Amino acid sequence: MTTARSNEYAIRVPGPVDPSETFRFASNDGTDLYGEFFAARDPRGAEPMTLARAAVVVAHGYFEHCGRYRELAHVLTRARISVLSYDMRGHGRSAGQRGHIGDIGEYLDDLAAALEELDRRVRAAQPEPEVPRFLLGHSNGGLVILRALCDPVRKPDRIAAAVLSSPFLGFGTGVAPTKDLIGRALGRLLPRLSLPNQLALDELTSDPEKQEERRLDTLCHDSASTRWYTCVLAAHDYVAEFAARIDVPTLWLVAADDRVADPAVSRAVRARLRTPSLYYSLAGMQHEVFNERERGRVFDRLVSCLQEMIRPDDNDLAQGTFARSRPPLYT
Repeated sequence: MTTARSNEYAIRVPGPVDPSETFRFASNDGTDLYGEFFAARDPRGAEPMTLARAAVVVAHGYFEHCGRYRELAHVLTRARISVLSYDMRGHGRSAGQRGHIGDIGEYLDDLAAALEELDRRVRAAQPEPEVPRFLLGHSNGGLVILRALCDPVRKPDRIAAAVLSSPFLGFGTGVAPTKDLIGRALGRLLPRLSLPNQLALDELTSDPEKQEERRLDTLCHDSASTRWYTCVLAAHDYVAEFAARIDVPTLWLVAADDRVADPAVSRAVRARLRTPSLYYSLAGMQHEVFNERERGRVFDRLVSCLQEMIRPDDNDLAQGTFARSRPPLYT
């Protein structure tokens, strides 16, 4: 278990928690997916709560898997928020060629199926009242969520708000023109061709312990197909063009020093939104803000903002707004 580095963060960095349930489920096209469910817990102890105040689907980033979000799940469940995380196709314990999709709609299918699984589990525990549903996506997961919310056909319903952690809306270091041209051509000619990624662990997090965890994690992979590349480029363009269609509040937790996903593109997309949003530029942080040294501060802000969206006395959404009186986490 990951331990806190000081008493100050003993509560805010609780370490991972085991899921209440692990399960298999089918995406809309039948692809076999893996999921983990974490029931809301009593913040005074370890026992699961009967009633959750909200529920969240967590969509992981590229090259990784949902098991890397068990500490995040611990933080949220102690705030009485149930969590469902899942491995996208081609990742972790889910089926599919590693790092490959034929169309971005496949990731949207996986997200839709995960929401159905979340509903099934929350309703089994508490048929009434209906709790607010949130989406939380890191990196590629953030791109998938934004792509879904921009799409009038694929947009999920009954979403209270979306949380974007360093969303992958553009390459942090850019792509050389020659490499881009070759990638686009191979995406058409050899769509399943896998190429190694060139991510360095210190580009993901500055925390040496988390870097070592990632290095030893055999469920992570290190390749991407050429078709994935072209699908992602198209998704980048779609979100940039249609961001104004998003009709739910958003919370942006963006690493200011990100070398993987371009923070400037996140700021530009957020500026196009017409719905309430909060944007936090996390100075000194690398791409994986939930795995950084001072992630306790990020967890605190995340929980605070989610709680502001939920009325303290019931499970209704608090008018789709965030409180504006709190100072920024970082600038």
